[in-house]
Amino acid sequence: MKNVNSKKATVLSCGLLATMTLATNNALAEGMDHSQHGGHDTSQHEEHDISQHKGHDTGAAAHIHHGHGKGAWMFEYRFMRMDMDGLLNGTDSVSTQTISGTTQAMNGSRSVTPGKQYQMSPTQMTMDMHMLMVMYGISDELTLMGMINYLDNEMDMVMHMTMAMNGMQMDMTGKMETSGIGDTVIGGMYKIDDKLTASLGLSLPTGSIDEDVDMNMSGTNPMTGMPMTTSNPGVRAPYPMQLGSGTYDFIPSITYADNDGGNFGWGGQATYTLRLSDNDNNYTLGDKLEITGWGKYAVNQNYLISGRLAILDWDKIDGQDPNIMPMMAPTSDPNAQGGTRADLFIGVNGFFGGGHMLGLELGIPVHQDLNGPQMETKSIISIGYQYMM
Repeated sequence: MKNVNSKKATVLSCGLLATMTLATNNALAEGMDHSQHGGHDTSQHEEHDISQHKGHDTGAAAHIHHGHGKGAWMFEYRFMRMDMDGLLNGTDSVSTQTISGTTQAMNGSRSVTPGKQYQMSPTQMTMDMHMLMVMYGISDELTLMGMINYLDNEMDMVMHMTMAMNGMQMDMTGKMETSGIGDTVIGGMYKIDDKLTASLGLSLPTGSIDEDVDMNMSGTNPMTGMPMTTSNPGVRAPYPMQLGSGTYDFIPSITYADNDGGNFGWGGQATYTLRLSDNDNNYTLGDKLEITGWGKYAVNQNYLISGRLAILDWDKIDGQDPNIMPMMAPTSDPNAQGGTRADLFIGVNGFFGGGHMLGLELGIPVHQDLNGPQMETKSIISIGYQYMM
């Protein structure tokens, strides 16, 4: 499956690479002459409204590829939060008690309870992303882009512990957190015609894959009623809590946008993430395909509403970090990664004088089929601000 997907991605990538190479050559042939823009300033955006975004995407909160005219700049800040709660195996919900359990021997050692897969399990997770992006139009056809992320992850855990000497059971809970710079993406977008845009991106491994956490668990001793704690400092964080892929990733994309229907517009975009090698910790995140389609409606000159459906398909992890033990939790198991998810989004965007745009997009999964047991996504929220000059 992975090899087939990789072959398809390679064919798509080669075609897009040829297109982008031709676009770059065309831009260089123009001499990158900015003298034509000597009079270009923000005064041109004093009457900035939705009409200047006729070829634009669904708004500041959605990452739909689009280009800008020669000499134009765009700066964007975007915040995204993803909330997860509970576990899915395929499309079926599973409980933490079904998959996890820890037995503590009289000498204090711990092992996976017979009949269980893992010692502990996640219960909830929040993933926050702060993204900064800058775009610049080298020509009316070719736009360059750079993007960097800051991530803040938090995961709640539970351990169902059984005392071997008396068979008594207790639940211990804890929390782990990681935060820092994620991977950096650089790339370009080439406007083939008024409706079609080809994009190429390269993800640089600036995010850490060596994040450690202190696993502090607490509960109540069933015999004494007194608080009980355990501490495991410096444990390698599971895969979803790491900040980057650790690999150079090739990201080709193709976008179709039809905005000639008056106040209505629609389009679609397909993006593939191809991992180019193993990382330094002996594993590779799964390749990823994302397809999204949208429709939008301009309420007036300053406000736009949108709806879109995004389908995400990603593979399991290939390999294993030797410092992450698979039996600790599903999030530590390379085989409990990957799957397919379909998300439905609604958004609203406001366009303001001086080149400013503010967007809000809310999403919920309408279908999830996960290589579980794996955390179930509950909601996605994005808030974006853009400034064009």
